Amino acid sequence: MKRTALGASVLALVVALTGCGTKTVSGTPSGESFTDAQELVRAASSKTAEAKSSKFTFETALAGQKFTGQGAGRYDGANTAMQMSMDVGPVHEEILYVDGSAYIQLPEEYREKMTGGKPWGKLDPNNPMAKSMGASTNAEQNDPSKYLDQIQEAGTIKRNEQTTLDGQPVTHYWIDVDLTKVMNKLADSGYPQEMLDLLKGKTGTIPLELWLNQDLLPVKITEDLGSMMKAMGAPSQLTDMTMTMTYTDWGTPVTLTAPPADQVGDLKLGG
Repeated sequence: MKRTALGASVLALVVALTGCGTKTVSGTPSGESFTDAQELVRAASSKTAEAKSSKFTFETALAGQKFTGQGAGRYDGANTAMQMSMDVGPVHEEILYVDGSAYIQLPEEYREKMTGGKPWGKLDPNNPMAKSMGASTNAEQNDPSKYLDQIQEAGTIKRNEQTTLDGQPVTHYWIDVDLTKVMNKLADSGYPQEMLDLLKGKTGTIPLELWLNQDLLPVKITEDLGSMMKAMGAPSQLTDMTMTMTYTDWGTPVTLTAPPADQVGDLKLGG
């Protein structure tokens, strides 16, 4: 289960970093694009709030391993819900956030030890490992508009271009995210202090790329987190870290419910 725990922690870190006046962008009559990060995010966040839901895929590359997954989410404040299928090395997990709680479905070989033989485990928010996972146990932090908030608070648009992605017109933005500012934002969000302490006093930027479609909705986000991992003092093999997220089917209704109570055990994490 060490791979599983590592994957959950990595996912937590990625997600935490994984929110009105508007201007026109690529695909609109004027073809104008944003040059100010705050204006860009105000427009995009407004559109994600209207759409409320999407499907998504993600891939994180770290230390020669790839953590991949897919799912669907409903982004609606306290009513936010999310379902993810995640592969951490050889381990396949189903993760569900609904009604303010997090559930994980593990392969059968781990269930007896981890969830008392039940198919699903409910994550105890008071568990030390759960606390270290921080934002990943809170579905609202997986709302793309929350991700965009990080850009609004700490991002500077370096350049942009109008192009196509998967056959649709998009505007491609290259953005530098200020490490100090984004850490301040995470502190305000209640992110675990022990994680923030590793970055205290560190400076630098996180290169990020964002693709917005004609409706100002994000369709792809990539991040190079190597500089952040170096700032945290991570071993050299952990400093080559990248993340990619894609979003599709914006506005498609997403209906999720918690697993039946008799199928849920307490998820035992850590010592």
